[in-house]
Amino acid sequence: MADNQDDLPVQRTGFLARLSATETIVVAIIAMIALAGLMLIGKGFYMKAKTELFAAEKRVARNVFG
Repeated sequence: MADNQDDLPVQRTGFLARLSATETIVVAIIAMIALAGLMLIGKGFYMKAKTELFAAEKRVARNVFG
């Protein structure tokens, strides 16, 4: 029991620290592609919302002006 107190705590290495340089670059490229995809999805949602808002404004204007 006393021997356990003398042991230093084991520190875990980070995920990227265990990868080679090539593997780290591949992970970074995959992360950038995933981020670009999320940005494209977000832009699509933004464009759809903007189009719906424009169509709603056009319907209101058509009803008001005849």
